[in-house]
Amino acid sequence: MSLVPGVRWVAVLFAFSSWLVGAEPPVRPLIWVRPSDRAGVLEKIERQPWARQVFTSLKARADAAVVRHRADPAAYLGTLPWIPVANGGHPTLPRIDDNMAASGRGELQSRLQLLLGQAIDCGVLYYLTDERPYAACAADVLQSVVRGLRSIAPSSEPGNGGWLYTNDHLYESRAVGAQVPMIYDFIAGFVREAGVSVFDLATGSRVPFDLAEAQAVFRTYATLAIEHGMSDTNWPVLEMPSLTHNALAIDDPAERARLLSYVTHVDAERQDPLSKIFADFERAGYVWPESIQYSSGVSDRVLYVVSLLRRQTPSIPLPSGFSAVPRSLLRLRDFRFPNGEYVRFGDGPRRSSPPYASLELAYALARREGDDAGVQEFGGILREAMESGRLDRGRLGGPLSGAEVYLAPLALLWQEPEILVPPASRPAPSTTDIMPFAGLVVQRNLAPDGAADDGLMAAVSGAAYVHSHASGMSLELYGAGQVLGSSAGKGTYTTDEHENYRRLFAGYNGVIVNGASRSQGRWVNLGIDTVRPVALEPAVGQAPVSPHHSFTLTTFTDQTTGGDSARQERLVGIVRTSERTGYYVDVFRSAVQGGSGVETHDYLYHNIGDGLELTAGGKALALRPSPDRFQPAPGTTWQRNRSYLFPGWHVFRSVAASTMMEKDVQAVFPIDGLPGGAGEMRIHLPGFSGRSYATARAPVTKEAPPPYDRKETPVLVVRQQGAAWSSPFAAIYEPGRIGANVIQSVRALRPGGRFSGFEVDVRLRDETFRQYVLVGENAEGVVEDAGRGLYFRGRYGVVTLDAAGRPREGYVGEGRELRLAGWRAVASEGKSAAFVVTFRDGTASVSPGGRVVLSRVDGPQPR
Repeated sequence: MSLVPGVRWVAVLFAFSSWLVGAEPPVRPLIWVRPSDRAGVLEKIERQPWARQVFTSLKARADAAVVRHRADPAAYLGTLPWIPVANGGHPTLPRIDDNMAASGRGELQSRLQLLLGQAIDCGVLYYLTDERPYAACAADVLQSVVRGLRSIAPSSEPGNGGWLYTNDHLYESRAVGAQVPMIYDFIAGFVREAGVSVFDLATGSRVPFDLAEAQAVFRTYATLAIEHGMSDTNWPVLEMPSLTHNALAIDDPAERARLLSYVTHVDAERQDPLSKIFADFERAGYVWPESIQYSSGVSDRVLYVVSLLRRQTPSIPLPSGFSAVPRSLLRLRDFRFPNGEYVRFGDGPRRSSPPYASLELAYALARREGDDAGVQEFGGILREAMESGRLDRGRLGGPLSGAEVYLAPLALLWQEPEILVPPASRPAPSTTDIMPFAGLVVQRNLAPDGAADDGLMAAVSGAAYVHSHASGMSLELYGAGQVLGSSAGKGTYTTDEHENYRRLFAGYNGVIVNGASRSQGRWVNLGIDTVRPVALEPAVGQAPVSPHHSFTLTTFTDQTTGGDSARQERLVGIVRTSERTGYYVDVFRSAVQGGSGVETHDYLYHNIGDGLELTAGGKALALRPSPDRFQPAPGTTWQRNRSYLFPGWHVFRSVAASTMMEKDVQAVFPIDGLPGGAGEMRIHLPGFSGRSYATARAPVTKEAPPPYDRKETPVLVVRQQGAAWSSPFAAIYEPGRIGANVIQSVRALRPGGRFSGFEVDVRLRDETFRQYVLVGENAEGVVEDAGRGLYFRGRYGVVTLDAAGRPREGYVGEGRELRLAGWRAVASEGKSAAFVVTFRDGTASVSPGGRVVLSRVDGPQPR
């Protein structure tokens, strides 16, 4: 894009707004298009079948409105529920006093939005055809809405006071406020003509258009956006199209410049400008720091507003680095599971449609700005979507509805005539990736043929941001083509279930400390620590040292466990056993720092399915009904968006628990209705002293595959009495279709009585092998098992032996030394490294070379 290196936002944007001062009132339209753009749009309609299709659809929609308007203007305008005024003045519009979740606004909103959308369509058709019936229809709608609004006073409440929507300017700015000035922009020349009149609902006669009243409406909506609302959230961006449209609709150049400065660089108490918003993007890694739907919504709107301002004359010089904003639309898509569903964090959804309309804006902007890389990137994705049938450029967007700014005509006005680049998919995502603001760390091992059914992916997350949840350090796991180990998902805002379960610790796969894990501060008092990566193999953007392995280690502090804090670490590994099979390693450590010394830790795991079966030693584990086991922490109360019934597990039903035991336990979640065939999640849990197990049923997992989007979710809860650090929660998870499991047995490695990993026996169709998963307690941890011929110094590794007990491979995700089969591999320069030692015919080799010294030593053979 055309960039201005080294120029600060404030200076650049001030230069844009200052050109307006002293200029003549603008020739309209100017917001979306100028008169000089008309010829190009008409040529596009003439030459491009898709544009002709959009034009035909838009014209049909506008023509239907014109027919009804010409037949009876009073009846057409009277579809709104006008309130008569006793003194014979213009009737008023009824206020909408309900909050966003209520339905009282529905009838008035749908009728008003229908008229506003039709009026914009008519304005666009007047611009393109110069046919006056379109302008007449739009002008009558504008006059009626302007006078109806001016007959009532806007709210003075700065929090979210609106005008027609008394207590919800945030909604009104999108549903109504952004649309009214667009009508004026297209027909301003028409209503200024001598002899032109508009229909007056008060008298039933024709009167001159009231320009002063219209300007007052635009001024009021712009002022509401500036003076009402909430900064440091997505609110300023959601309100920005209304602010921008209304500012640009002001005819006085000095006032127009003043109002636009709040869009560009003037920071108001309740409205953030683009300069501040872009800085927020940069700090968060060029994504907006909220859950996915809000993040992508901010990207959409920032891209739209900047595209709009760049189309003004003169356009704004863009600051260096802005090109990352449209690319944030694609960045978010890197955090999807192999089946295309999103990693879920905060209020984010599991599924979301591709942002093709915004990618069209990004492509058009890149073309205008000479951004060749953007042209290739955005154009290639659009072209690929067109050729695969997923994108129809000739499809006109739906009519105005809900809390959305009406942008459907931009398909005709702004889209480039042709996508002039070859199709290109987005590059495959990195094996590991992070989204720091969300505390999100992912790792994936995709099937060689790309089959979604056989992909493996794990995601750890937890942080505080707007629309975050108090999740703790949570885990989601993928297998058999679906997200199996899932968070609970967003419920209906303000409801008991959403506030006291879905966005609290118990709705996630983490660890609850002392039955009292809770949040405090930050957005709606849901503040928690941010999950931070400690170690990743491979590093983000790097190739893995082995196609079969990866791991991540993350850390988190549970800061408010009854006044104490708990230190937590979570090591998650992926082990690929064949092109179709694999398993996950999860080692979660948790210990209270200070305090009384009395502590309990509960490890939670939710998995969609038809039940949960626990066995120990091949026999069903004895469980007793325990209805009182999971209760709200003492002293917790619920006050909407302020305080909650922590940790949220009081909603669990059918709770049953074991006595304390040390045996190894196996858990199976059967999933008979899994799309594509019955499946299961098998979990192997080595035993520890002070441990007990419970099963329960939790509320339905939102956006789970049917029928599990309608069934309660089985939950496993493992309790550790005492610290869970040297006795961590350790588990091997194996997802798959029924009968496809390959793990035969799992045992804990405990040399010297300390947990140091797992021994995993695997049977494939044509071979068997054993794997030692080596887990050090820290980067300098030593795992030494003379009986098995193992020595490892480091954090994580996996040794694979063939059926005869001969070593085949030694993977080190992070470590300094591995001794195996008479060979010693030592990281050079005394630093930890990631490497693989491959054994064949009595020899050994190491890769990558240069970082590890490999030598022969004497020692026992592994077994």
